[in-house]
Order: sequence, then C-alpha cells, then structure tokens
Amino acid sequence: MKIKQGVFILLCAILFKSHYVFSAPEKVYLFRHSEKLAGKDPELTQQGNKRAQHLVSLFKQYDRVHVFSSNYKRTLQTAAPLAAHFDSQIQIYNARDLVDLKNQIVLLEGVVAVIGHSNTTPDLAVLLSNEEVAPMNEMQFSRYFLLSQKEHSSEIKYLLEDLEMNFTFENSGLNKL
Repeated sequence: MKIKQGVFILLCAILFKSHYVFSAPEKVYLFRHSEKLAGKDPELTQQGNKRAQHLVSLFKQYDRVHVFSSNYKRTLQTAAPLAAHFDSQIQIYNARDLVDLKNQIVLLEGVVAVIGHSNTTPDLAVLLSNEEVAPMNEMQFSRYFLLSQKEHSSEIKYLLEDLEMNFTFENSGLNKL
C-alpha cells in the first residue's frame, strides 16, 4: 500500500511539474507604454497613439496573443490596438505585484504581450529570465524585451533579447522611432 501511495505521489509531482513545462508561453513580449502627455494618469500623445497602432505589426505572424496591461490610461491605450487586432480582452495586472504577474504568465500557452512602465518592464524581464537587465530611462519608448522559451529544458527558462522598435511612418511626422 505504501509503495502505491509513493508511486502515486511521484506521478502527481511529475505531472504537476510537466504542466508548467508544457504550458509556459513560447514568447513573451515586454513593452513600456507609448509616449504620454503630462499629468497624474495621462493619456497617450499623438505619437504615442501611432506607436501603439504599429505594435500590431510585431505580432502579425501570430493567431492569438494574450495581452496584459497595468490599470493606467497610458498602458491601456498602448494595449488597446493589440487587443482589438486579436479580438481579445486586456488582462489587468497589479504593477506593484510582478511576482503574481509572472505566475499568471507562466501558466499560459502561446504568445504574451505585457504593457508596463519604465520601472516595471525591466524588473519583469529579470523575473522571467533570471538575467541582469539595464534600467529604462523615462524617455525610452522604443525599447522592448522579447523572451523566447529555451527548448529542451526541464524548467521554464527564457532567452532574453533587448530590442528596439524601428517603425517608419510615412506622412506622419514620425521617422524611425
């Protein structure tokens, strides 16, 4: 009887651990919100709205994307075009609890996009990759992180890329952001 219980517990532990291995997203994109106006909870500027619209171009190859945003006008407005393109809901997260957000993300499959802030986006990249990440300054809107799940790993591990958006806008007054 004790052997059966031991085998059962071992199988449950293996299945529990494998759930996380097989459920983790293949790709996680981490963005800071687009350019904002001044104020306590500001909206996006015209340039910020254009950048938010062009974020969709980074995701054209995917059929579905899970979209997360903190509950601020600037992050929600940055996330809105992406959520609209994929006909998905924006999932609100608490920007003060990134560990909880990480735990939500690793339970998902496919592709995840998170819209955050200059202070939270690098911190979330560190939590997901276990790598050092340089801080973002208040004027960096084109920098983002792409985390790709490492293949053949028994744990959830991500390769971190620190990238820059290079959108070109014709007749909009914006060039190579």
